[in-house]
Amino acid sequence: MHPISSVSPVAVESQGFAQAQSSTGFPFQWALGDAVESLAPKVREHILQAPGTVVTYRGRVRVWRDGGWKGRVAGWLLRAGAGINTMFPETGQDIGFEMQHAVSINGDGSLCMTWIRTFHFERAARRFDALMRFSRDRGAIVDWFGARRCLQVELCPRVEGQSIVVTSRREWLCLGPLRISIPGWLKGRPHVREWQEPDGTLRIRVEIHNTILGHFFGYEGHYRRSQHEVSEPASVAATGAPTSAGLAQS
Repeated sequence: MHPISSVSPVAVESQGFAQAQSSTGFPFQWALGDAVESLAPKVREHILQAPGTVVTYRGRVRVWRDGGWKGRVAGWLLRAGAGINTMFPETGQDIGFEMQHAVSINGDGSLCMTWIRTFHFERAARRFDALMRFSRDRGAIVDWFGARRCLQVELCPRVEGQSIVVTSRREWLCLGPLRISIPGWLKGRPHVREWQEPDGTLRIRVEIHNTILGHFFGYEGHYRRSQHEVSEPASVAATGAPTSAGLAQS
């Protein structure tokens, strides 16, 4: 893994940035190393957001779920996740989509990225929350999903052309002090691709795959960064952020 480089698409004037830069740095830049410089400018801007800020992206997406008995089983599982801001059973075309990203500096100088995705369906607004830190011991980004951080997943990003592609590795169910490894046949493995269109719009395609259900759920669409950038509010701060000791667990 390579340390964070001096190139960033966002001008940072925070005193804490120097500390973060000399410690663990941006999760995606640690994971990608020098390859991060090959990403399209808007994609790079997206994953290298300035510490201490909140940025909002807005757009439209299509949300789908597989049909038949697999789709019905997937619907039951997705419905269970709706109450803790992980997954949801709704589908639809041209759904309003919003992502709010906050980057926090931890006490040890490392950075946490909090991503809150909101899907505005006709009858409900569904959230999909995630908090990410890079673990050098694991060689992956560790992502805690849901409002209660109950699902822990190791993410492995890579660069393809000017796009970023993210897949997963190991997964755990976290119930208080218990940390239970999820077997392969139960995992919902994500495959995420984000790229930039010629007009600067960001596009995304997300598919969730399971050994039994196949590609059972996903969404795809486009969004743009809002011009409004604010200092990090308490409502989006990485409260309960994992410690370095927690990241070292294998």
